Amino acid sequence: MNAIIISVGDELTSGQTIETNSAHLARRLAGVGIVTSAKWTVGDDREAIASAIAAAAKAADLVIVTGGLGPTADDLTRQGLADAMGTELILDAGRLAEIEDFFRRRGRTMAPANRLQAMVPAGAELLSNKLGTAPGIAARVGGRPVFALPGVPHEMEWMFDAVVAPRLGRNAGVVLYHALHAFGQGESDIASLIADLMDRSRNPSVGTTVASGLVTLRITSRGRSGQEARKGIETTVREIRSRLGTMVVGEGEQTVASVVGELLRRNRQTLAVAESCTGGMIAEMITAVPGSSDYFLGGVVAYADRVKTQLLSAPRELLDSHGAVSEEAAIAMATGCKALLNSDWAIGVTGIAGPSGGSEEKPVGLVCIALAGPSGTASHRHVFPGDRSTIRLRASLAGLNHLRLALLGGTAPRR
Repeated sequence: MNAIIISVGDELTSGQTIETNSAHLARRLAGVGIVTSAKWTVGDDREAIASAIAAAAKAADLVIVTGGLGPTADDLTRQGLADAMGTELILDAGRLAEIEDFFRRRGRTMAPANRLQAMVPAGAELLSNKLGTAPGIAARVGGRPVFALPGVPHEMEWMFDAVVAPRLGRNAGVVLYHALHAFGQGESDIASLIADLMDRSRNPSVGTTVASGLVTLRITSRGRSGQEARKGIETTVREIRSRLGTMVVGEGEQTVASVVGELLRRNRQTLAVAESCTGGMIAEMITAVPGSSDYFLGGVVAYADRVKTQLLSAPRELLDSHGAVSEEAAIAMATGCKALLNSDWAIGVTGIAGPSGGSEEKPVGLVCIALAGPSGTASHRHVFPGDRSTIRLRASLAGLNHLRLALLGGTAPRR
């Protein structure tokens, strides 16, 4: 089976609220073998809701709608569903009594507007909501099952698990998802190395997305059981790792920073950072990982040249001859930081994040990254595309990745 999830609300279409219900539902549907083929968002408009439900019922085996079941004038999902079914709303006296009792048990008087929540399209069924006053609705449109659930996340989640999922059963298996993260080559280069694995008819299937140079490979595995689906993921992960090697930086919820931290912890080594253009972003990434105090000592944001010379002992004549944005300056920052904080490793980063300050010789996006470690130093020159924030983010990820490769004993790519 495949499903379409429809999220209803002006606050969603206007961008005032970030919609999260569909992500939860897609994961839960996958657990019972149902793939979400589309997620639609519509505003609080009766005609738009009805059109979306009718179109979804033609395109998918299952439709789930969230939101628009409250008691106010802009809650129009039940009316839109009735229109899609070609029927009228009728009062469910039993459900009205339950809503009245909900208020009574809390020492409150039910407002007349809440009566709307006991209305249901003729031929549909109201679903119990033990956490709120908005019942869900089970219906059929064009022969397809449609479930309308409250938009309040904890109510929606409870109703799906307790009421909807048991009705769906297990639909010919399980769908599992997994992610690998790669860094060091562009998305198209990585895709060319795993082209056969990305064939859309393949199971498991593989897709890619990219953000700030970090390429995420999404694996979707279908199986008759969880064990079969997991085996498909494990086989595909091994094959991707075999082809991409050290470009794979982590899996699932892992980040470059968390992987670096685990390597440092395993080696019982420490890290310090000296940052210029990244302005403390590398330190922020590292300390976002719980337990980073085991290996991270601290850092220096050396934005001005005199901070580079006074705190990090970068020679003034070196900065004058090579410039503050140079591999030589990055090495001096890294070695000075390593000595200052007595760390095993230090990262030094300096660059031109823009939007101004570039030249033909040193363009905007130029970033020099150096590592100072137990056996010496190494430097790398990059020219990153993008705006100021993107350049700073990519530089931070690159600095951590160079350290990751050094800890693995590999060679960091130059770009």
